[in-house]
Amino acid sequence: MNKLVKGSIAGAAGIALLLGGAGTFALWNSTVALPAHTITAGNLSLVNDLNGVWTKDGVAINPTSYRIVPGTTLEYNQTLTVNAVGDGLKANLTYSGLTATGNLDALITKTLAVSSASTNATVNGSTIAFTPGTAKVNVKITVSFPASATTGQNETLNLNAVTFTLTQTV
Repeated sequence: MNKLVKGSIAGAAGIALLLGGAGTFALWNSTVALPAHTITAGNLSLVNDLNGVWTKDGVAINPTSYRIVPGTTLEYNQTLTVNAVGDGLKANLTYSGLTATGNLDALITKTLAVSSASTNATVNGSTIAFTPGTAKVNVKITVSFPASATTGQNETLNLNAVTFTLTQTV
């Protein structure tokens, strides 16, 4: 074979390989990156203002020496500080640890009421919607011992383990 035929066959084989997938054609393309931005996660924290007080009929009581009797309603009032940083942040405020011994636990009723002391916190039941920042929330726990109770004598209501929990809701 002559050189021209051999060169033509070799050139055709090279083009065939490129067209057949062993190589690629470079098509026009362009890329662009997003502008540099960083999204930072918010936070949610709860601080006890340590100003809580137990009262009966609006008068402060000493819970370590007070003796509850049927027909009594006690209230615990306190302010909590919430640091809520996040767009559209909502949280549910609950409490736990308020327990009584024996029959007293079944007899007493315990309720939690939450209200806002700040303009950047809107309360609906125990759910709080925040605009970013620090907010004050008022909490009130009511403990009622019904007048009809015939049991529960000498039993105790433990106030030492009460904790408030703020949990983000979706």
